[in-house]
Amino acid sequence: MTNTFNDGGSQLCVQLLKETFEKSEGQTLHLQHQRQVDSLIFFALTTIQRGLSKKTNDGECIVSYKCRLELLHLIYQYVFRVDASIQSQPTAIIPLFLRTKVGIIFSQLIQIDFPQPWHSAFTDLIQVCAAEKTCSCVVDILRKDLYLRVLDGFCDEVVENTSLERNTLIKDYIRGIECRIASAVPADKSISAEILHTIFCIFQTNVHVMYMPRKNTPGALEWQKLPILALSVLKRFISWLDMSLILTENNIALLFECINRAGPGDVDEDNGDGSLASQCSLEAVCCLKELVSRGMEQKKKIEMIMSINLLQRIDNSCIDFDRIDGTHINIVIKTAELVNNIGSELLHFWDTISNKTESTEDRKALSPHMVLLMNLFFKCFLFDDIDVSGAVIPLACQILASFQKERKTHVQENVFKISLYISQLQSVMYEQMKYPTDFEFDYEDENEAEEEVYRSELRKINQAITRISPEMSLDFLCSTLSKFHTHLSLVQTNEVEAVLRLIYHYCEGLRPPPGNKTALKNHQFREVLISLHKSDITSHPHREILILYFDIAVRYSEILEDMPELLPNVLSAISGNKGLQHDHPRVRSRSCYLLLKLVKALGSTLRPMVESAITGIQGLLSNQMLSLHPDDSLYLFETIGLLLGQTNLDNEEQHRYLLAVISPHIQMINTLISSPDLRNNIDVYGSQLAFSVAAIAFITKGFTKKQSKEVQSILAETMPSCLNILRAAPENDDVRNKTMIYLQRMIQCVGEQVLVNMDEFLQILIARSTQEDILDVAHVFHQICLKFKGNAIPVADITILPLLQKVSAFINENSGGVQNDLSGYQDAEILHFKKIIYVSLMQVVKSHCTPILLSSENVSSLEMILKMVGDGALLVPDPLIKKTCIQVFHELTEQWLVNDHIAKSSGIVSGFRSYLLDILIPGMFRIFLRGDFNEKDASHFRVVREIAQIVFLLKSKCGLNIEQYMATVFPEHKQMKGEFVAMNLADTQGALERVMASYLQMMKKS
Repeated sequence: MTNTFNDGGSQLCVQLLKETFEKSEGQTLHLQHQRQVDSLIFFALTTIQRGLSKKTNDGECIVSYKCRLELLHLIYQYVFRVDASIQSQPTAIIPLFLRTKVGIIFSQLIQIDFPQPWHSAFTDLIQVCAAEKTCSCVVDILRKDLYLRVLDGFCDEVVENTSLERNTLIKDYIRGIECRIASAVPADKSISAEILHTIFCIFQTNVHVMYMPRKNTPGALEWQKLPILALSVLKRFISWLDMSLILTENNIALLFECINRAGPGDVDEDNGDGSLASQCSLEAVCCLKELVSRGMEQKKKIEMIMSINLLQRIDNSCIDFDRIDGTHINIVIKTAELVNNIGSELLHFWDTISNKTESTEDRKALSPHMVLLMNLFFKCFLFDDIDVSGAVIPLACQILASFQKERKTHVQENVFKISLYISQLQSVMYEQMKYPTDFEFDYEDENEAEEEVYRSELRKINQAITRISPEMSLDFLCSTLSKFHTHLSLVQTNEVEAVLRLIYHYCEGLRPPPGNKTALKNHQFREVLISLHKSDITSHPHREILILYFDIAVRYSEILEDMPELLPNVLSAISGNKGLQHDHPRVRSRSCYLLLKLVKALGSTLRPMVESAITGIQGLLSNQMLSLHPDDSLYLFETIGLLLGQTNLDNEEQHRYLLAVISPHIQMINTLISSPDLRNNIDVYGSQLAFSVAAIAFITKGFTKKQSKEVQSILAETMPSCLNILRAAPENDDVRNKTMIYLQRMIQCVGEQVLVNMDEFLQILIARSTQEDILDVAHVFHQICLKFKGNAIPVADITILPLLQKVSAFINENSGGVQNDLSGYQDAEILHFKKIIYVSLMQVVKSHCTPILLSSENVSSLEMILKMVGDGALLVPDPLIKKTCIQVFHELTEQWLVNDHIAKSSGIVSGFRSYLLDILIPGMFRIFLRGDFNEKDASHFRVVREIAQIVFLLKSKCGLNIEQYMATVFPEHKQMKGEFVAMNLADTQGALERVMASYLQMMKKS
């Protein structure tokens, strides 16, 4: 039992394995029984694996050396089958999950015992593997497979786990690098050379089997997969072994020979990864990618790429860049990634040597490879699969960055020039921007979402070209448009969509910003827009073309201001059956929003059309056949507001139009409220009433300037009706939500007339508020205080206490009456509600509504309110809340103690002063002196500054002697008398702050 506890049960599991192997040896088990045996072996090995990964306090493995030796012997005897006493040959190969597990266990043993005491670990493995020997039986296949899986596990356990110093030591020993346990040896004499040799031997001696028809014998599939597994392991060793062992002509030729034998994309094994030949080719490409990605000195990497003629070999390979399924798509994707990596290295080096006169020979040598790079880049970029094309988009961006640098330097005539390829890059980019002909523009479809992401990356390329050379970008745009010899309405959807995208996004790369205004300074681009507006584009049958055209009209709306004769066609289209009245809901929705944006942009330009526009929009809103979404309808109401408020109508016209727009809503509200079915169907009626309130609120968004008395009067007259809605359906969430939006707009639009009914609005909203909307209610209260200051006192007086009580109730609900042992979520919720209390009180005192705290309604709760704020300053850790609470006390000090806003004889003055001097200020100083308070932190220092303001007011205006006060409150700090004197002598608030900061720092040091 003791041993079981110490080694995690590993010894017992080794014994169990031994018994299981011995019992099963030489027997042909029933399939179900064999599976049970395999499962038993797997779980035993898993237990051992866990034990091997654990260490004692001394850093030793908890599994004893003796147990590890016994385990190793079992693996060699019964898995590798090297024991001569075992005569039977297996009739089936060990399952994959067991072979993988054995590889991990074996690699753990190497990690623990190699090179000492098990110095022959790899030599033993290589000898058992017999890599150069052709497989003649299941055991030969099994040994090679296991050998490769051990190496794969070794990469997991040792190579990639760099946190252990021992792993680095093992890697150095294998590579022949000098370390504390061995001297350096030549790379070709190192263990790593033997490992690589066996990997290549396994690949080379078995690759022919992969291309042959599979035999119906045990291990036939595993035999055919040996070359794939060999390259998969090789890929992992390339990243850290000596490059000279890998970069031989024979090795590179073997990889490309494998690539050239890739199978077509329409041939698949049962796993969906292509034929075995394709899978092997994929691993070969991955090996090359690992070569290029390996970290090394830049020039050496370039020399490596050139010396093995990598680009030429890729170009000459049998990978089919022209036809989908000509080569399996996984190989083409990975090759595109390889080209991208090579290109990144070459371009970076090219940029480095371009400005150096001494690098002329380097540029000449590199130029042919750059030409090959561009050839391969365009093959990948033009490939009809977004994963292949998308793989080289980073290279396209780097090409443009190099192009930008090239424009600033002189390039010799006989060397490679990036500028010669930019027009081709534009052409390919434009071709790839075209959506597939069967693209449905379904924004919830994952595959189509991937297409959209790909095209957004292409647009970044277009943006970069425009930023580097606006003229080139515009010339390409005009050239593309000139190829359309027919009406735009007849052009294929993907063709016209791509060119409209070029127009829409053209401004995004222009400088100076905003790009749309810069674009319209160009006469050629203006002509493009004029031609577009005069074309029959709005007759195109596809909905996305219509939406994109309207987007263009809005983005470049300034040209419509300059040429108002173009406006009627645009407005007619966006408001007619090509826009707002289109059959498709997406077109209707976007048209509502874009019409709003267009009207907002054009402003007074639309004055001659106001009457017809408002009449038309009202007609659309009343048309039940359109089935507009409520949010889209609100866009239209806001549009009406903009037409009334932003088009320079005179007061009489504004009054007339606004009355005509508002009156139907008031009538509807009165009709619905008086309905006898209201209470029986409150949800339906509530939604209708809430919509009417929202409609009025959105109309007022157009009135941003100070409004005439006539406009204010009409808007103010809506308040009783909206209050009736709130009275009738206060429990309806939608009604409350829309009412709060409405009130915020009324505060801005009708001035003090809003105060007439505001007290009842707030009382109902506070009483019916939920944890989700109390913050919005508080915002209305804050706006009232900020906007109307002292005039808001009658409203604030009635509503402040109910607001504080409601929020306090929510705090109690979340805490359950207990302030300790709360979850992080509960703490965050409670803090959220406390902020509402503190900010509300700060708005009251800063807006000079402070008298409400002393009114007959609230004076009895004053002590509770002050304690609540004081607890926020003293007990809540958040420095922003501390600052807010102290600001409340600072304002009260100004108003009550300095400016005599209440009678000096009042007991409130003396009580407040005592609270400041006896509780708040001493408490804050004790917080300042705590180790977790850092006065050098900006947010913490703001708290110190707020306290300094209060102390300075008490000193300069109320006669407080700081020296005596500090000595009395902090007698234990008598050694700081000099600092107390300095505080008393400080003649400015800033000076007091500095002395206080110095005092705090000195106290903390002592």
